[in-house]
Amino acid sequence: MNVPAGIGLQIAATFFFAIMSALVRMVADEVPSGEIVFARSFIGLVPVVVWLAWSGRMTGALVTRQPFGHVVRGLVGVSAMWLSFAALAFIPLAEAVAFSYATPLVAVVLAAVLLGERVPVYRWLVLAVGMGGIVLMLWPSFSHASVGSGPGPLIGAGLALAGAVGAGFAITQVRHLTRTETSEAIVFYFSLVASVAGLATLPFGWVMPEGRVALILAGMGLAGGIGQICVTSAIRHAPASVVAPFNYALLLWATVFGIVLFGEWPAPLVIAGAMVVVLAGLLLIWRERRPALRIVASRPEPSVRGSAGTAAEAPGAQDDAA
Repeated sequence: MNVPAGIGLQIAATFFFAIMSALVRMVADEVPSGEIVFARSFIGLVPVVVWLAWSGRMTGALVTRQPFGHVVRGLVGVSAMWLSFAALAFIPLAEAVAFSYATPLVAVVLAAVLLGERVPVYRWLVLAVGMGGIVLMLWPSFSHASVGSGPGPLIGAGLALAGAVGAGFAITQVRHLTRTETSEAIVFYFSLVASVAGLATLPFGWVMPEGRVALILAGMGLAGGIGQICVTSAIRHAPASVVAPFNYALLLWATVFGIVLFGEWPAPLVIAGAMVVVLAGLLLIWRERRPALRIVASRPEPSVRGSAGTAAEAPGAQDDAA
């Protein structure tokens, strides 16, 4: 455990994911979403494979007991990715990122419905607060549509929110996979399935990327792959509950990149709603962490096996946040 390193890696991950999203925003009007998904996943495999080979974990990434589970998780995850990338063609970068913060709240509902988990009352209260924030974020899009500014913002908000719901489904599948699969296998097979799924959209009209567009697609894939490595490494150095709050730095980076690169200022109500959703997420993290802290405090000296178990479980819980 090296908590400062874990926090630093998580913040670095948000920086690279913000770069990835900004690059997607640059070509969202020029390149089909399926082609963008392929470039993100296939090129993103390069740094992941290099990292796994260098760290001696490539063999562990290839071994799996649930091949069909990886396919399901990959298809659900790639659908969420496609929706979030498509949203960037309609709404500002920071707003698209803000909607992604609904994912943990969606996961609470899906855990109860799909996994049969008992959901305490406080989780439902936090969920209600978060839903109020989502309504605030949606309000400007409805306002633009009602005054005749066109359906673009509303379509973008709908795509982003649908992407967050899809990511929530992916999280439930990841939690199922972590019972038998390593974090390396989850990362590797997701990128592989997403690459194949993206390639399957080739007959629907790809464009031949040249010059600037080709460089942007390559940079997007590399940034996404490096960000994934940073996330996985972060939760090897520190508990997921410690590094998770720093994932919200992504909104800060996205806002800065949106203003500097595109001159996009997010609507005040969207930012206010995002802050409510962030608050709900932080409350959920804080409340969920308390029982774990009591358990740790009651142990006179944690064993090596216990520490390894925590590190092994954390990547699965956070893997889809990338």
